[in-house]
Amino acid sequence: MTDQDLRATLGNNALFSSLDESVRDDLAERSRRIALRAGEILFHAGDAAEQFFVVESGLIKLSRSNPDGQEKVIHLVRPRESFAEAVMFMDAKRFPVTAEALETSRLVGIPSDDYRNVLKDSPDTCMRLLADLSMRLRSRLDDIDQLTLQQSRPRVVRYLLAQASGQVHAGDEVQLPAPKHVVASRLSMTPETLSRILHELGAGGLIRVERRRVTLIDPEGLRALT
Repeated sequence: MTDQDLRATLGNNALFSSLDESVRDDLAERSRRIALRAGEILFHAGDAAEQFFVVESGLIKLSRSNPDGQEKVIHLVRPRESFAEAVMFMDAKRFPVTAEALETSRLVGIPSDDYRNVLKDSPDTCMRLLADLSMRLRSRLDDIDQLTLQQSRPRVVRYLLAQASGQVHAGDEVQLPAPKHVVASRLSMTPETLSRILHELGAGGLIRVERRRVTLIDPEGLRALT
């Protein structure tokens, strides 16, 4: 990633786009490029958090593990998205999750203290950050509702429909963003349960599954299951 690429990555993210170009360039100079191989850990839960990140390419898994070592996938972070920025406002600045690259990934790491200093002089950026964090909180609350109130099949159907961009039409294809066992963890179910539900939806003529590619044959029929 060149310096120009790094600046473009920040400029395309809502947390930086409202900044004066000179301020954004200064943050870019203080930021660092990070390249990760598939399976490489960026940080573990409990590590000191001195920076947050913007994904330039690839896919990052955020997860937590219980004392028995069982993993729960919290979120999958895609290109142009940021993560770990909320930690800069915590008293104990330690990452609450583990971040792992699911595929070859490139990130930009932004020093949290430098960004906080910028916020003092940029009310517009403060408002964008608050809006972004509020939307994420709402999304997490929606996740909790789905995981606690919905049965497994409606959960899978909603997830498949959410992967489509814009209005869904018969024959549209969606790509599962990660291997099925990771998606299953994201949906709080076993891989076997996810595979069974996908098979049932396929047998019912609603979808067709080819590895990680899913064709939505009957979107209206799928919506009826939610």
